[in-house]
Amino acid sequence: MRISHIKVAIGILIYSTNAVATPTHGTHGAYSCANIPAPNVSGAKVLSIESKERHNFTVPTTPPLLLFDVPNLSICDVSVTLTHPNTGDKVLVQVWLPLKKWNGRFVATGGSAWAAGVGQYALAPVVAQDFVAAATDAGVSGELLSPGLWALDAKGKVNYNLLTNFASRSIHDMAIVAKAVTGAFYGMQPTYSYWSGCSTGGRQGLVAAQEYPDDFDGILAGAPAISWDKYVVAEQWPQVVMKEANYFPSHCELDAVTQAAIAACDDLDGVKDGVISNLAACRFDPFTVVGQRSQCEDGQEVVISRTTASIVQKIWAGPKDAHGKQLWDGLTMGAPLTDLADTAPVSSGTSGPLKGAPFFVSDTWIRYYLKTDPNFNTSTIDSAKLTKLFSESIRKYSDIIGSDDPDLSGLKRSGGKLLVWQGGSDPLIFPQGTTRYRERVEKRMGGSAEDVDGFFRLFFAPGVDHCGQGTTIGAIPSDPFGALMSWVEDGRAPDTLPASTPEKAKIQFSRNICRYPLVSKYRGLGDPNSAENFDCVKHY
Repeated sequence: MRISHIKVAIGILIYSTNAVATPTHGTHGAYSCANIPAPNVSGAKVLSIESKERHNFTVPTTPPLLLFDVPNLSICDVSVTLTHPNTGDKVLVQVWLPLKKWNGRFVATGGSAWAAGVGQYALAPVVAQDFVAAATDAGVSGELLSPGLWALDAKGKVNYNLLTNFASRSIHDMAIVAKAVTGAFYGMQPTYSYWSGCSTGGRQGLVAAQEYPDDFDGILAGAPAISWDKYVVAEQWPQVVMKEANYFPSHCELDAVTQAAIAACDDLDGVKDGVISNLAACRFDPFTVVGQRSQCEDGQEVVISRTTASIVQKIWAGPKDAHGKQLWDGLTMGAPLTDLADTAPVSSGTSGPLKGAPFFVSDTWIRYYLKTDPNFNTSTIDSAKLTKLFSESIRKYSDIIGSDDPDLSGLKRSGGKLLVWQGGSDPLIFPQGTTRYRERVEKRMGGSAEDVDGFFRLFFAPGVDHCGQGTTIGAIPSDPFGALMSWVEDGRAPDTLPASTPEKAKIQFSRNICRYPLVSKYRGLGDPNSAENFDCVKHY
């Protein structure tokens, strides 16, 4: 079976509802929907289980969580609430089981930002494809934008139990619960079990590969938020740069520099398509466009200043300590700058002076987990303070939520497959960190890149931003989940992921995204907008 299209909303992989039908399994197991027994979950106690049939209902479009209606669902809706000893937590695991037909497969869905899962908005598109689908709230609030409701305990201290739930424990609990419920209802276990998620969901997928390698046959991890303890602090760097420059460029100024970089480096891969594919060869100097005028969407005109050029140059370079040691990566050239270097009017509703507007994940991580002060003002952070926060974050939280252990021997031993893909212009989770993780896996596993490719394949989509959302101008993989299924079930390891540009892209083209470290290069003949005229090669 192929999932013919995906849509992405805030880092959640959403499946369309036009997949080809698959073999049907009966829906009459040992139990009816009304009397499914409570599962046994090691290390946890089940507090309750509720189940009911739901017929011909619709989960409506709810941007940004769900971008289309999912109608005519008929399911057994099961909610299991559990707790872990001496934590006081209450974790909800939702399992939706198709009533009309089941394709024999189970998909666990990931979360987004500060939510470990998003419930019906992730479940509906998956169960509509005849999969059993599961989601969990990990015992936290489900609020995407802030952990404020659960990060600190009543004494104002970090609630490590709930952070552990969010980071890792809930992933395994969900797999155990969902498989037990599936077995009870259908009278058989899933033939294949999968994980699917992007961003936070991608990080959760890698945790499954690292810590729970027997839970899933296949794991799809998009733009995985790994090295959380490091990259989330580094996301504050653009705000620090603007603070120290005492200047906060408008979106128009920053976009003008980004577009100039794309124009300068676009054709370094041999084809002009509005995308920087050959990032390694891009040597664009933002000072070369100082004085250049740019027209803004609101009709105003800006002139790129030396101060703006300096700010962008430092953002691209990434944060360093006082001795010049690189702390983390900077944004890739061509990636949108305005997510992390965001600004807002000093006075709301005016067009006057601007101030920094930090990205919500880095802002809340620093306030709640490093300062344990919800009222801390992150705009006061300078380079020296950021260096200290970076070290503190690693020291306190690497083991809990780093999620980047390179030892995948358990996954290899279990026969599981891990497919990771990421946009080359991701402005939130920098692709360099994902590349570095892959290299660490190769070193840790003691084999060649080809050996690691046997169970872990990585794909970068040039010009694509975070999970293929927002201002993406590159070709987005159209069916990575289908590629994973073919790998798991048919042994066809993917060398490429077919991809195409979104409708809003100015230049429409298709590409075959090559497995890392290969790149897609134009042959020099034929339509440069067609994937069939490109080959996977070692270098551009």
